[in-house]
Amino acid sequence: MSHNFQRPQRLNWPDLPMPTARVACLGYILLIAYASTFPFNFNIGVGADALDWIFAPIPRYITSFDVFTNILGYLPFGFLVVFAVYPKLKSYRAVLFAVLLGGLLSGLMESLQTWLNTRVPSNVDWWTNIGGTTLGALLAVPMDPKWLSGSAFHHRRIQWFGARSSGILLALSFPLAQIYPQPAWLAMGDWADVWQTVTLWKETFNFATIEIATTTVAWFASAICIALAMRDRAPKTIILFTILLVTVFLKALFTGMQFGIDKSFIWLTPSAFWGMVSSSILLVGALKLSRRWLYLLALLSLATMIFLVNFLPQSPYYTVSIQEWRHGRLIHFNHLISWLAWLWPVGAGLSLLKGLKPSSSI
Repeated sequence: MSHNFQRPQRLNWPDLPMPTARVACLGYILLIAYASTFPFNFNIGVGADALDWIFAPIPRYITSFDVFTNILGYLPFGFLVVFAVYPKLKSYRAVLFAVLLGGLLSGLMESLQTWLNTRVPSNVDWWTNIGGTTLGALLAVPMDPKWLSGSAFHHRRIQWFGARSSGILLALSFPLAQIYPQPAWLAMGDWADVWQTVTLWKETFNFATIEIATTTVAWFASAICIALAMRDRAPKTIILFTILLVTVFLKALFTGMQFGIDKSFIWLTPSAFWGMVSSSILLVGALKLSRRWLYLLALLSLATMIFLVNFLPQSPYYTVSIQEWRHGRLIHFNHLISWLAWLWPVGAGLSLLKGLKPSSSI
């Protein structure tokens, strides 16, 4: 027996492609195309060639905002490309491919902007886009093969969310949905302009009280909806509060880009802060309840959020923010994000209905 014993060989992590990364990369390319060419009012007869921007002089005025947004916009693209081409391309080959693809994509967008009345193509934008792509690719290349191949992501997904994808979509889209100004911090589903709702009360309101209540209910409802899409073994508290921290970071980042670094946290009023804190305390206790009670709380709190957002008077601060935001620097990006803020409660409701089915994978 001892002569037949062989020491087990160490297995290398398999170099497998990650189809999800390729889909995400393609989706991000479409997002870049949308943000770069919206509202698609092309005018071919402007008298300029598609490549004139390459040899144009450097613009006299280059703002730090433009440089920063161009780098930030293409950084995720370079990061995703490295995942998408693995294992066909690795190391410096993956970085080189990402840079070349980023340069071609950015060059195509700049050429298309030649015929857009609302856009000005620039070689500076092209270089900063390439810089963002390079930075994103360099951040992805050193990662372990088990992450680049997607095996670790897949393991975490099955462990935390099972076969359902609704929870992942809700978790990933929630921070992005908060970028667009809401009637109260973390509240979504402002459909008043769609169905022409009328406020139920005309007298003067204490808007601070409304904001505390709306923020409390909004984060509680959103977090419970995401938690119900997870499996019981998932570290729900850690995941939910990580999502909240990412949401705060993105909100501050895009608000600072929009209105100036000194106004990055102008949205975090005392009412919004204490509403978020009180809701988080309630959430820790609620997660210990059974799933039946959680579904009931999710439905009630989600309906309450929709009611507060649409039928109570809106704060004057929110009205002013909307007017400034829609005419801001990120007007085309904001238009896309506003749809996400409107549709997120609908997706959360559908996820709850799907989870109620007896055949649910949760």
